[in-house]
Amino acid sequence: MGRLFDFLKRYFHVITFVVLQVAALVMLSYSMNYPHYALARITKSITAPVNHLCFNIVRHFNLSSENEALAKQNLQLLQDQDDNFLIGDDSLRTAEAVNVDTLRKVTRRTRLYDYSTANVVYNTIHKKNNYLLIDKGLDDGVTTEMAVLSPNGIVGVVTDVSKHFSTVTTLLNPSTKISAKVLRTNQLGTISWHFGDAATAYLEDVPEHAEVNVGDSICTSGYSDIFPNNVLIGVVSSSEKDPSSGFLVLKVKLSTDFSHLNTVYLVRNVYRDEFEQLKSRMKDE
Repeated sequence: MGRLFDFLKRYFHVITFVVLQVAALVMLSYSMNYPHYALARITKSITAPVNHLCFNIVRHFNLSSENEALAKQNLQLLQDQDDNFLIGDDSLRTAEAVNVDTLRKVTRRTRLYDYSTANVVYNTIHKKNNYLLIDKGLDDGVTTEMAVLSPNGIVGVVTDVSKHFSTVTTLLNPSTKISAKVLRTNQLGTISWHFGDAATAYLEDVPEHAEVNVGDSICTSGYSDIFPNNVLIGVVSSSEKDPSSGFLVLKVKLSTDFSHLNTVYLVRNVYRDEFEQLKSRMKDE
């Protein structure tokens, strides 16, 4: 025990120095970590928003490419629908034409409607008379009286055209009246919009005895040289009798969301001029 005390007494200063040195090194390491930690936090606070912005920019262009690809796929699907072709019988119905040459057994399809895409650059939905502008015009082959569709249903009709842009009078305009039908029963009526709810239109001129159920699909009737047959307009949400006319008025929840229109489809009736010439020669009875 005496030797231990002698050792500690002899090397007291050395031992004290070593202990203090170790303590200093430990404290120094902690004191150096904090600046690194603080610098890391500051750097992260600066780089995180930049990284997030870069990610969103890349994602935006990726989504744009994906949306463009989807628009092309939808366009092809629309082009191939049977309702875009003439039928090979004694009526001009917008369905697939199957004209068979009995000698050569050749099937031929005659296109009635052709499609193209456009982007919406201006849109109104809360006014009494609503319109939208698209980025296609005369230089792109757009003419008045072309139908305009969304991926989900009807949008409206082209009513004015300039060199590079066109005006579309949408369904959310009292002047727009479209021949429509209850898909399940083929019951005809006229669809139009009453100022107010941008998600609702009304199918009128439906006889009181007509069989109509909530949830029935309302589509174009095909009795038009503007819209193809069986284009979805919406679904019946309710019905009531109009006491002034005795007809049913069907409240229709529109399938097109007019507040989120980006890409639309222009529909051209290939034989519209021919139809119009024949109609102009008809005599009123």
